[in-house]
Amino acid sequence: MKNNFEEYKKAIITRYEEEKMGKFADLLLDPTPANLKRLCLLISEDEMRFSDLTIFRHFFSFKSDEDIAKWIKNFDTEKFKPLSTFLKLGTNLKDYRSANLIAVLVDFKQRPYTKFLDTHCALDIANSKNTNANKEVPNREYFAERMAISKPVENDYQLTVRSPLSKRMLFALVSFAAIFFLTIFVKDVFDDKCMIWKGDHYERIDCDDSRAFGEKSYDNVIALNKDILENFRRIEICDTTTFFINDRPMVWYIKQNGKYEFFSYGGAHPITRKPLKPITKHMVEKHILKVHGKK
Repeated sequence: MKNNFEEYKKAIITRYEEEKMGKFADLLLDPTPANLKRLCLLISEDEMRFSDLTIFRHFFSFKSDEDIAKWIKNFDTEKFKPLSTFLKLGTNLKDYRSANLIAVLVDFKQRPYTKFLDTHCALDIANSKNTNANKEVPNREYFAERMAISKPVENDYQLTVRSPLSKRMLFALVSFAAIFFLTIFVKDVFDDKCMIWKGDHYERIDCDDSRAFGEKSYDNVIALNKDILENFRRIEICDTTTFFINDRPMVWYIKQNGKYEFFSYGGAHPITRKPLKPITKHMVEKHILKVHGKK
């Protein structure tokens, strides 16, 4: 039997992968708790349909619909963490209210869950009827062929049944299948699928590791990306730093609190998640070379 809530969450994730490059890409590409809260505020500013308003009311526990933005602003941002980890890391989400809220944020059409459930139940019933209608009733010839029944020998009314597969071969096939699926299961469960920022580089980490969800290190954890894991480093520039290869930038930077930080790969800052900028010749000549005493 299908777990319809699991199907609902899978459908929401599929929609998220499409929507994160859309209208609210600046918030959905990095769905931190703060960004999800901001997105709720933006959506609440437009006229909401009744079902979405009900979803918001259930999640934020509104006492009235007069000042929704105020309720959202005063809502504890930390309570968006399960939603954030669900979108970023694929962690389990057991709360129907949270799933429905994400469905609103990514504009999943078959929301809320009750609507999704009604639609899929109707499809299951229709498919079941079609399957039963098209099913043929096996006749004697069918069973004779499947069971490979031999003709009765004269004066011997006992039927001999030939097994299609020997017991040894059947055991070997079952054993092989068990080992194959066990290998996949172990790989899926125990593989490190997350990364955590450690000083000047990322390290692999189990998504269930307590460090991945610690209060201080929460924002340091992202889904595993092999390119970033192998190439993303915080670097110190010096006289021998290669800034360009064939006019392509080899260094990225960001200025925060009056200080520059340099990295060997593009993307987002590992702590603040702000986008890094590619180095430019102007930046090198007017700022970096002056600081390092080069002309």
